[in-house]
Amino acid sequence: MHDEAYYERRVPIRDLGPWKNFLRFLWDRERHAVFDRTLKQWGQLGLFYLCFYGLLFTLFGLHMRIGFKNIPKDRPYMEHPSPGKFITGSRILFHQPLNRDSHSGHPGLGFVPNIHAYSSLAPVIWINKNNPQSHPQRYIDTIYNFFSYYRNSSVYNYNCDTKKKPCFFDINSLGKCSTSPYGYSEPYKPCVYIKFNRRFGWTPIYYNATSELPEYMPWKLKSVIKSTHQAHIWISCSGVTNFDNQHMGNIDYLPLAGLPVKYFPFTGHPNYLSPTVALLFNNITANRLITIKCYPWAYNIDQDNPLYFQLLIE
Repeated sequence: MHDEAYYERRVPIRDLGPWKNFLRFLWDRERHAVFDRTLKQWGQLGLFYLCFYGLLFTLFGLHMRIGFKNIPKDRPYMEHPSPGKFITGSRILFHQPLNRDSHSGHPGLGFVPNIHAYSSLAPVIWINKNNPQSHPQRYIDTIYNFFSYYRNSSVYNYNCDTKKKPCFFDINSLGKCSTSPYGYSEPYKPCVYIKFNRRFGWTPIYYNATSELPEYMPWKLKSVIKSTHQAHIWISCSGVTNFDNQHMGNIDYLPLAGLPVKYFPFTGHPNYLSPTVALLFNNITANRLITIKCYPWAYNIDQDNPLYFQLLIE
């Protein structure tokens, strides 16, 4: 059994019609209620959400504080010692590789200028002065902006004899490919710049003149390695098919067919400059879509994932 006050509270609210019901919802004079809640009810509701969100934000703040305190600022928290594993401190976590770099264990190759991706096989360098999307000036501007990072020499170490400053890469060593228009003016002899993507702590084990070179390495590259004592990650590029090789013409590697190992490993320095090698295409056939693949060569680099790109001059 309930008392009389209980039944009084259970009496249905009188219907005043749509408009007056809405006005009563905004302000009920009899109950002194705003939006159908009294001052006491609003206070109870506010206190509940204050405690709820206060606890929620406290837990979030503790989580962020612990995270920022334990994550190093100068190196990645998770590294890739071998395919299929992450190392976090002394723990090894198995994972599914997410990209080409993590699968191979070494950094992948990239190239400049890369402003088109029309082909399903590879990005394409399409030069057509009558097409605004493929006008040579777009490539010239892209390369110029890429080189802007290499022009401030004050924060770099020329001799690469200290780790306090990153090694300086002199773009003047790229010869004809170091100055505008970089081969993107008639007669077209375009320059394409090959570089490594950054991978923290990775150190190449390079081939030298006394190394036993792989049988499947191109013979031209073998002759270059045997004739020099420089320490490089070597680069070789060729057409994917005989058709591509026929119309690709001669390629000059500037300054050499490789990337100096003195620029490795990448240790997280914000001003780090990736070394680059320029491919100068001297006599590429016009109006032919040519697919090119480039391989990096070192003992600890596999050849399963070459860099592909395409060239088309119209």
